[in-house]
Amino acid sequence: MAGAVAASFALGRLLQDGHWPWLVLTAYVVASGNRGRTDVLRKGVGRFLGACAGTHLATGVAAAGITGHAAVAVLFAVLAVALWLRPLDYAYWAAGMTTALSLLLGYFGQDAADLLPTRLAAIAVGAVLAVSAAWWLLPVQRPYRRA
Repeated sequence: MAGAVAASFALGRLLQDGHWPWLVLTAYVVASGNRGRTDVLRKGVGRFLGACAGTHLATGVAAAGITGHAAVAVLFAVLAVALWLRPLDYAYWAAGMTTALSLLLGYFGQDAADLLPTRLAAIAVGAVLAVSAAWWLLPVQRPYRRA
């Protein structure tokens, strides 16, 4: 995890400028609390696919022009559904967070449609760094068991 987070800080500042925390957060989330390399891979793929789905959903929400108090109500509804679905697969949580971020950006007057591709790219790079570190930097082997 330390290798992935360190690399994500360096690449994030180089590639993402003001949005480097998205890359660092993804590397940390994907690399932490896992039971092995396969778990890291599953979480990395789930986070990226969920963010892709959330980006499509968020683009639709942004196009609908939901603003003000309605945006806050929809944001909490999206988070509730994402939290409810999280035990089924992490991708649901990533999709919900991406959609909620879109609503939050719109609420503060920022153009979510412009920032979502940047966020998706940061998530992709952060996930690749975390998976790469888990698989090749210091992989943890399963203990040998006799039959």
